[in-house]
Amino acid sequence: MTRTSRILRLLLSATAFHLAAWGTEVPPVQGGDQKPAPAGAEVTLVGNVFCNSHTGEKQEKVYFMALDGTPEIKAEFDSIVEKYYPDKGLDSEAAKTLAAEFDARLRYNVDGPSFARLHKEVLYTGRGPFTLTGVISVRDGAKWFTVSKYEPKGRVHWPAKMLAPDKPLVMPNKEPLVLKINDSLSLKCIYVPPGRFFQGEPYYMIRSWQEDPPHLVTLSKGCYIAEIPITWELYQAVTGVDARKHGEDPQSAANLSCANVYNFCHLLSKSSGRKVRPPSSAELVYAYRAGTSNPPFQEKYSGKGIVADGTAPVKATQPNAWGIHEWMCNYSWERTGDLPVSEHKHVVDPKYIPPADSANPTREHKCQHAGFGLAGYEIGEFEYISGDAGPGGKAGYAPNVRQRIVVEEEAIANGGK
Repeated sequence: MTRTSRILRLLLSATAFHLAAWGTEVPPVQGGDQKPAPAGAEVTLVGNVFCNSHTGEKQEKVYFMALDGTPEIKAEFDSIVEKYYPDKGLDSEAAKTLAAEFDARLRYNVDGPSFARLHKEVLYTGRGPFTLTGVISVRDGAKWFTVSKYEPKGRVHWPAKMLAPDKPLVMPNKEPLVLKINDSLSLKCIYVPPGRFFQGEPYYMIRSWQEDPPHLVTLSKGCYIAEIPITWELYQAVTGVDARKHGEDPQSAANLSCANVYNFCHLLSKSSGRKVRPPSSAELVYAYRAGTSNPPFQEKYSGKGIVADGTAPVKATQPNAWGIHEWMCNYSWERTGDLPVSEHKHVVDPKYIPPADSANPTREHKCQHAGFGLAGYEIGEFEYISGDAGPGGKAGYAPNVRQRIVVEEEAIANGGK
């Protein structure tokens, strides 16, 4: 056995001891300014690089989640998945435990000659996995990887069960709600039951800027979510206004301003006697993932909920397991009713509502909203969407912003009048 292999085995066995002591909580990855020259041979590993901006810490740090590269690391990776990823998929607690195992057993502090360049690379635009070469060491009980060189590319072979389509642990236990728009038009809304899930991208799978860190979310109330985004036909039927610009596709009502969206919800609430509003980010992601807490790898949804772009006909693809259509779409974001907030703690019924313009009864929001759903990213990846009408985000970003609505479970008193 080589010296490097012995160091790895000592690290992994020590980690198992700490996990037993900590239970399912994540032991901290300890730091330290002292960086003595490490002993041992260099190894080349593949995994994800992230920094303190992702984890919410104030001190400037870089971390490496090793996922492959040596027999010992690969064996540890396989052991975690085998023991902590059930074939039926992950509920919220199982997802939290799985993430804790990866964090405790395969996460390293990073230092060395490449530290500064790595930090800059992953601060905002880093994409993974990375390939890092360096030396593993232990200092004051913390694991370090002293990096001598790296490449911003690599490949991790994820097990098939982690990339399998999401299988709901529960199914909606109420019939869909059908909102009558007029004599010939209605909008079907799927019941989303209450539940708890692990929102965001776990650090073992992060491959881009960490917009939505992993955290538990409890939704204590059910709601109904529209099976399709708002179409121009629906928008005109509710508001009496054809807001399309010249040449825009007649199907999906892309690029509505927040003022128009909130006015649509207000009018539909009055006519239906139900509380209609944009979904919260948590409600939208929970519905997209059919209530599961499985890691939201984009590959799982390729050819499923993804349509070519935001101008495709409604119901162009098969729905997800709960019956929701067009839940991912190339070159299109789907706006939520929230500010884009990077949450790290367990939250209940989170809503991060942007401040309304008190002078405007239709609640026109001039600030940014969160937007989800661009294919090529994970479902946990959100974007900062302007409150104005127009393309989603900055130049070069998705050209379309779609809008789905949520109906609250309780009817409005007096029919919403």
